[in-house]
Amino acid sequence: MGRRQGMAEVLVTGDGPAGRRGAPGWWRLGRAMSLAAVATLVVLLLAAGPAVARQVTLPLTLDFKLLTSLLVREAFPGKNQSAAIVGRPGECTYLGIAEPKFSSAGKYVRLDMRLTIRLGTELAGECLVPVEWQGYLTLVQQPVFDGRSFALAFRTVDSTLTTLSRQPATVAGVLWEFAKPRVADYLNRVRFDLAPPVRDMREFLAPLFHPEVRQATQAMLDSLHGSRFVVTRDGLEVELQAEVEDVFTTQHEKKTLDPAERRQVIRLWETWDVFLVRLISLIAAEPLTPEDQRLLADVLLDTRYAFAAALEEQDLERDFVRQQFLRVWRTLAPLFRRQLYARESPNTLGFLAFFTAADALLVLDQMGPTLGIEISEQGLKQLAAMLTGQETALPYGMEIDPRLRQLLQLPPVEAAPPESAEEEILEIDLPPEEEEPDPFSSLGRFFLGRAYAAEVPAAAELLEWRVPAGDLDDYLQRVRAVLAEAAAGVLAKEPLAEPLQDMFRTMIVAIAWQESCFRQFIEKNRKLTFILSSNQTSVGLMQVNERVWRGIYDRNRLRWDIRYNARAGCEIADLYLRRHALQNGAAAKIGQVPGMVYAMYSGGPGQLDNYLARRKADRLLPSDRGFAEKWKWVDQRDWEKLSRCLGGD
Repeated sequence: MGRRQGMAEVLVTGDGPAGRRGAPGWWRLGRAMSLAAVATLVVLLLAAGPAVARQVTLPLTLDFKLLTSLLVREAFPGKNQSAAIVGRPGECTYLGIAEPKFSSAGKYVRLDMRLTIRLGTELAGECLVPVEWQGYLTLVQQPVFDGRSFALAFRTVDSTLTTLSRQPATVAGVLWEFAKPRVADYLNRVRFDLAPPVRDMREFLAPLFHPEVRQATQAMLDSLHGSRFVVTRDGLEVELQAEVEDVFTTQHEKKTLDPAERRQVIRLWETWDVFLVRLISLIAAEPLTPEDQRLLADVLLDTRYAFAAALEEQDLERDFVRQQFLRVWRTLAPLFRRQLYARESPNTLGFLAFFTAADALLVLDQMGPTLGIEISEQGLKQLAAMLTGQETALPYGMEIDPRLRQLLQLPPVEAAPPESAEEEILEIDLPPEEEEPDPFSSLGRFFLGRAYAAEVPAAAELLEWRVPAGDLDDYLQRVRAVLAEAAAGVLAKEPLAEPLQDMFRTMIVAIAWQESCFRQFIEKNRKLTFILSSNQTSVGLMQVNERVWRGIYDRNRLRWDIRYNARAGCEIADLYLRRHALQNGAAAKIGQVPGMVYAMYSGGPGQLDNYLARRKADRLLPSDRGFAEKWKWVDQRDWEKLSRCLGGD
């Protein structure tokens, strides 16, 4: 209690929370605030020791910016946040207030607003002897909170007038006698009804708990009631109390997922990935600093890389999405706060509801293994509805998202139409050796279709990228030419110093060697298909991960267009080079840069520090050493080593 400045008045008027379904839209904020409060309560109870009936008290904070927003919605409906208490602007008799703002005043709250008083006598259409005053009215108010009905109001205990230049002012007695009681009466009628959000909060939280403890947690939620409150520097902290009679310690052992459970987790992750893109796009809608832009991009990419790694290592767990959600929110919460308060939006309260609900999940995580808290697809959709203000679907599509390309500072592209199921080709039949490709075969029809005719090579050109069974020199020269062209195109966008340009060109060739051994396609049983990683997510010459780069690159072109795949790989390497490697002090030694970039290329931005730590401890991974080896071979033009991997199988 040391930081608290004093307790304010509490009214207790009933036996339980009450409210009405028809409450204004602002009530949703209280629901989200209550989520965090109840979550904290359960954590405290779990750590409290023996299972006995107990009462726990905790604060629920209402930020002053939020309170101001609520007041504007309730009592200042006019233009520029104004309210006409008597008359209308320009009339002979007018009393109006505008631009309210809550702040702290010790154990009270302070409410500042602009005040306009005009008092005259109207006669024959004329205003005789009008007296007018404009300035600011400051009210010192005591919050009044009904702990049973969850109603919040404010009672004025003092008032001060200042001029428009914020100097002390005196007003003619007749004006103040006219204005004071009317302003007080108008504001005293304002009530913030927090009962509906408390009730809906219970409905939201209850299904999150494991069935074994749901009855006890429901009883806890039903017993929740308001207690005292305190004014802090940033807002109003309302104390909530609840009674709990049982404490549970049910543990659930980690187990290997069966195929059906694995598919369910993958589907849930896909919903989570769509939700994360929505969240990041929302934050990125306003201008961002380079640091914030980099943070958003890194969070998205690292989250996707982690999922790809879990797929490859068969390390998916049931609570994988919950863990990712919490890690992401810990990182993005400060940025989200800044962006949220900097904008005007009709859905501001929805943003705040989402923010506090996400904060509640951070607390719930502390008891996740005990109570079985899980994030579901429906839960993510509920959070998305808070962000959008309406019911929101979260379909996992592969179409290009211009917002993501803009976030990564990639040039805009015209997105292809969304693929239909019949357009996704996984392999093609090769013609007999003596025949030319039939432009009207299934391959030709696919690549000459209206969606891809202008974007994907024709069938005959596609077949040129089969790995030949004999002499590889011509094939290798053609692939290197594709890589050189792609690297040149990226470097032309934003040139690097000459030594770095040479390094970049060499690095791109080394990455292609390490990732695919210069192959876009492989041939099996007279069928041609794109080369695919073991976790079924990375494709083509540069092994661009389709899940990591979903919405940023066209999936079909990554699979079937070697030049497009090469350009994508160059852009990704360039992104990690400029945004990360060259910004790191270790990059002063140019010899370390390729390894730094490749570590991120294969594992995400978060791998930079891990790579530097491995290098310092001389504990490089096989992939680190493999790339270093390929770099050396490319630098020395030792192409004979290609026979170790390039065989077309």
